Amino acid sequence: MIYSNWMSYIKDDVKITKLVIPGSHNAGSYGMNAMACCQDDNLYLQILYGIRQFCLRLDTDKKGRIHLAHGITKGDLFENALKDIRRALDENPSEILFLDIREYYPQNFGPVTLRYSADPKQVDALLEKYLEPEKYAYHDFDKISEVTLGDIRKAGKRYILINENEDYRYSRSCDQIFPWDKTRNGMKAKNYAAVALKFFDEEQTDGLYWFQTQQTPNPGTEVGLTTPRKLDLDMRKYFPDLMNRIEENAFYLESANIIAGDFMTLDFMKSKTILRLNLAKDNVIADKEKEYGELLA
Repeated sequence: MIYSNWMSYIKDDVKITKLVIPGSHNAGSYGMNAMACCQDDNLYLQILYGIRQFCLRLDTDKKGRIHLAHGITKGDLFENALKDIRRALDENPSEILFLDIREYYPQNFGPVTLRYSADPKQVDALLEKYLEPEKYAYHDFDKISEVTLGDIRKAGKRYILINENEDYRYSRSCDQIFPWDKTRNGMKAKNYAAVALKFFDEEQTDGLYWFQTQQTPNPGTEVGLTTPRKLDLDMRKYFPDLMNRIEENAFYLESANIIAGDFMTLDFMKSKTILRLNLAKDNVIADKEKEYGELLA
């Protein structure tokens, strides 16, 4: 059960903002300590599990090497992640990725602000070495809401490099939202699952819509300070029902786009239930619907 080529089943005319895409929250946090770890496996394996949207945050160590980061915790070298991505792209020519890459955002702790850095020139050099953005990055568009999967395919491109400040060559600032609320996302699993879909009622966009399905540990919330893994294990039992409720509600289904979460490679459950929504949205090529459904069985 490997979802390495699921995009090959999708129609050319499906807009990127209407495609249902499994996403990886803090995709580069594999191998980090328990408080920072949100994923188990590297980018190559995440792609085999069907993930196509990646949240990659960067920082630099004292030797000047750029690492994947989750706050103050540094993980794998960014270079290794790019190697994994290139390997997956070479092996799966039908697939297109959405790489949201930037420095980890500044964090305020009382009067102290922690800042993270990754020299754009160094990032560009690594991107050029491993992902050849001039050749493979799709960037010649005005609005992400107008881009179809077929547009990217016909251009011979393999990914969109997303960066809100366009810090890197060939990166684009795309209209996108990722609603998050400290209180709501800090609820216990059953309570969060009951109210999570209200994000679709409250916030809309013509751009990319990240629906974040993971809870977030924070002081003063129901879950308090705990590990992402513990929260995910509690939440997983409610995840299939959450996806079913999206499918059963026409408005939620229309809004569904990037559905991201933690520990996406623990098993295939999350990817399977997310990808099934493409059938409900009529995104799958007509004569491939049966095969696509069997892939997800």
